[in-house]
Amino acid sequence: MKRFRYSPSVLAAILLLCSLLGAQQAAVSTSAAAVVPRLVNFSGKAIDQGKVLTGVTGATFAIYSEETGGSPLWLETQNVQADSKGNYSAQLGATKSDGLPLDLFTSGEAHWLGVRVNGGEEQPRVLLLSVPYALKAADAQTLAGLPASAFMLAGTVAAGNISSTTISPAQAATAAVSGTGTTDFLPLWTNSTGALGNSVLFQSGTGTTAKIGINTTAPGTTLDVNGAETVRGTLNLPATGTATATAGKNSQPQDFVASVFNSSTATAVAQKFQWQAEPISNNTASASGAMSLLYATGTAAPAETGLKINNKGLLTFASGQTFPGAGKGSVTSVGLSAPSSDFSVSGSPVTTSGTLALKWNTAPTSTDTANAIVKRDSTGSFSAGSITSTSPTSTGTAITATSATGVGIYGQATSDGYGIIGQSSSGYGLYGESSSFPGVGGISGSNYAIYGLSESNHGVVGQTLNASAYGVYGTNTEAGGVGVYGLASTGVVGVSNSGGPGVYAQSGDNGWAVDAYNTGDSTGVLAGSVSGFAAWFNGDVNVDGNLSKNGGSFKIDHPLDPANKYLYHSFVESPDMMNIYNGNVITNAKGDALVTLPEWFETLNRDFRYQLTVVGQFAQAIVADEVSNHQFAIKTDKPNIKVSWQVTGIRQDVWANSHRIPVEEVKPEQERGFYQHPELYNAPAEKSILWARYPQAMKQWKAARTAKPAAPVHNPLVKASVPAKP
Repeated sequence: MKRFRYSPSVLAAILLLCSLLGAQQAAVSTSAAAVVPRLVNFSGKAIDQGKVLTGVTGATFAIYSEETGGSPLWLETQNVQADSKGNYSAQLGATKSDGLPLDLFTSGEAHWLGVRVNGGEEQPRVLLLSVPYALKAADAQTLAGLPASAFMLAGTVAAGNISSTTISPAQAATAAVSGTGTTDFLPLWTNSTGALGNSVLFQSGTGTTAKIGINTTAPGTTLDVNGAETVRGTLNLPATGTATATAGKNSQPQDFVASVFNSSTATAVAQKFQWQAEPISNNTASASGAMSLLYATGTAAPAETGLKINNKGLLTFASGQTFPGAGKGSVTSVGLSAPSSDFSVSGSPVTTSGTLALKWNTAPTSTDTANAIVKRDSTGSFSAGSITSTSPTSTGTAITATSATGVGIYGQATSDGYGIIGQSSSGYGLYGESSSFPGVGGISGSNYAIYGLSESNHGVVGQTLNASAYGVYGTNTEAGGVGVYGLASTGVVGVSNSGGPGVYAQSGDNGWAVDAYNTGDSTGVLAGSVSGFAAWFNGDVNVDGNLSKNGGSFKIDHPLDPANKYLYHSFVESPDMMNIYNGNVITNAKGDALVTLPEWFETLNRDFRYQLTVVGQFAQAIVADEVSNHQFAIKTDKPNIKVSWQVTGIRQDVWANSHRIPVEEVKPEQERGFYQHPELYNAPAEKSILWARYPQAMKQWKAARTAKPAAPVHNPLVKASVPAKP
């Protein structure tokens, strides 16, 4: 869009027409019309979206009695000649033989001038101001500077008695102007005798670049006020135009700007918040408006934040705003519920105000009372009949017994029965713990000393708090024997909650310290850790197959501070099985160099890509001949140039072609809806891939993390004999 910049001080010449109006009413002579031409000089600068226009272009000038909207009182189109800087001059009224019409300003009201370029959108209108011609126009109703009263007869005399009467003209008071001032400051009468001085008003620039400062000599906008303002009336920000059926018009905006320092760019960045009124449902029967908050950073244009206030004061919040309550976010009532077998509830729900009440049906007690909740007495004891204890969770304990020096629980059978039976559908059937003796002691003449059977969890669990001992220890002195053997969906599980290993395995020269083999399509070894390492390999590791990971790096003692720091480098990743080769070469006197590669290069790789970098000076380098017969040629436009080269290739060996890694893969049906790291997606731990594939193992891991056994007690058992009865 094209637009013109113009000076309001130049437009002030329009008020000359007001003087012409006074002259018309006072019946000026034809010679006076020649002295005061009915043309007005106008100058400006043509700019199109920030670019200066030059040459001939059409401009339409219009005078209005309103700042916005309304029909023009006068209209004229001219061709203007803009120079190399876009500056031009025009005479308003030049297209008419009699210039501007004298009756244009008969109302004495303020007028505005608007400009359109080549029929485009009209630029903001400019208020017309007074000029020196208006001083001449003020004399239009006088004669030789005297008012009409100066020429009235002093009185009426009879015929024949007429005598001459001399009337002295009024003496005009001329003030003696004195004082000093500073350039670009608007002057101020500093006393009543005609002395001038500086006011607080300062003007920089002229025309469309003019800026007025109050208490500042560096105004940044058309009006720049340095200090507080008090507005004793309405501060009006009008619409930017008059709405039509096609589009409504926003109000002029109001900006609030903060400045924040950005450390990455080392610059101060403006943070602009902008309020403006906006049309709603334009060209409808329910047309309305709303106040909107916009935001921008730096020099960007402000954009809608989503926060609005409608014409009834209701707020529309930005996306992401949350409030308590369901549905639309309005909490309308608060209620209370409780099991009717134990409590009675009154006053629920409360919708405006009220009291919620909760009362026991049977008060808690330490005595053996039906339907009463147990309340221990001052010694921690309570009375009860038969007790059936069931663990509420798969990792809880149904009954816990503690003894300082004796036996926590003692059971004995004199025939074929069991001394103690513990049964669990998913947790421990029987659990024993000791800080120095066996947690569970068992003695048998010909059968199992200890036998554990679980429908879905551990048959036997061993735990020790001694750093040099083992929770479960198995040994076999026969060659080829197995110390500990586990056979199940998960053969052996080891969990460590402190600094020791969950499973420790040791082997001689010819065996495996750990031998794990899965006969199905599951996992041979499954290892995890809450915060430490799931696996630590001290030595070489050989993997016969693909190695899939979320990320990787090398980790070494820092070369500059090996005693106190580590140094990491990340692996280079690629969607292809890509190999990278590089080196340096110097071209000969003809600018030629031949790079020789290993004999197996083309057998192992395909799809070669090249990169050349000239070292030490400016020169051009190209790959003259691509890889062929395990070599390629480099050509430079200058002799003896050092070139750093890099060649990549995609593996095409038999194993790679048979095990190509897919870049994208749809998850198996069992793993869909689950994640490798669910915490990164605000999902619970149970949404991990491991929970989808190995739910039972994950339950065991969770139990080890969240339900550690009770603190140990000293529970000595007599070795190789039945413990004494309590």
